[in-house]
Amino acid sequence: MKTKKERYTLSEAEIKIAKEIARDNHSLFVLRENLSIKPNLLTHYLKMLQEKGLIKIEKTSCETEKNFKNSKKSVFFQDTKHAVLLKELLNRYSHIKWEGILSGLRIDLLFQLLTDSGNISAVASPVTIWRYLKQFMEIGIITSGDKYCQINERFSLLKEFLDEYQRFIVEKIISSFSSQAVTLWQKDFEFLIRVPQTKEVYQRGFTKTATSRLADYGIQLVSDFDVYFYSKKPKNIGLEDVLLHTLLIEKGNVRYTTYSLLLLKRQTKNIDKDYLLNEAVWYDLSSQINAMFEFLRTKGVRSLSGLPTWNEFVEKMEEYKEETIA
Repeated sequence: MKTKKERYTLSEAEIKIAKEIARDNHSLFVLRENLSIKPNLLTHYLKMLQEKGLIKIEKTSCETEKNFKNSKKSVFFQDTKHAVLLKELLNRYSHIKWEGILSGLRIDLLFQLLTDSGNISAVASPVTIWRYLKQFMEIGIITSGDKYCQINERFSLLKEFLDEYQRFIVEKIISSFSSQAVTLWQKDFEFLIRVPQTKEVYQRGFTKTATSRLADYGIQLVSDFDVYFYSKKPKNIGLEDVLLHTLLIEKGNVRYTTYSLLLLKRQTKNIDKDYLLNEAVWYDLSSQINAMFEFLRTKGVRSLSGLPTWNEFVEKMEEYKEETIA
């Protein structure tokens, strides 16, 4: 069963169709002729492109029908930002075989290259990744930096398309979960959302976390909302993840930092510090986590804003029936 993200992966056939439409070949008849594709397959691929927010199908006028050999429908790019960018990309670099660049796992790799910290090892096997990277480098789409490969600045239009398409996919995944979801944090295809508290929700890729899981560790909160974490590769949410996700609800907010400090203090012996620090890098929370460890070690030294005073922290510990620290 495909994940929601995988449903938005582009196929070679879809890209070939998009290239024809970008050349102003809008008639279904012309598309079938130019691509030598059966009507049922063309219908299938057009439906997929519609779902991806890329194309729209419109009925043609009688006069237009004559010009297109009685074809009753024509296909155009949608007005969505990622569709407009794709059309411009296909036209500007029409000499490039994009069906061999943006299809399948290749686009996953390009998504990961949007950020320097992208984990390209999670996309495919090392051999496959190297083959794709070599292909991209030969075309000049990516360059090799000191630490990471990155999309060539000359192909900024490609990066813009990938950014917007990724945003579209994320929004689709979130809306399929709940129309009332509020995005709290997002990076690549991982994100944190807040939804009104209702019955327990089970959906692939979504896991309850952050303040919604603090009760598991003895910190009881009253809330009208639940917080869920989504990852393209579902994983068990552990103690360290709950702590980090609580901080992500609103970075630098004293309230959520205090909850995380309570959890860190209460579960000190159970925390996997190495894992916590490694994950903090991905979430851009390294400074925050180190400051929290220093705060507890020194009983109140605040090296960053967003931390409570020591007295405020002790009062909160007492409120949650923790042992007061002298």
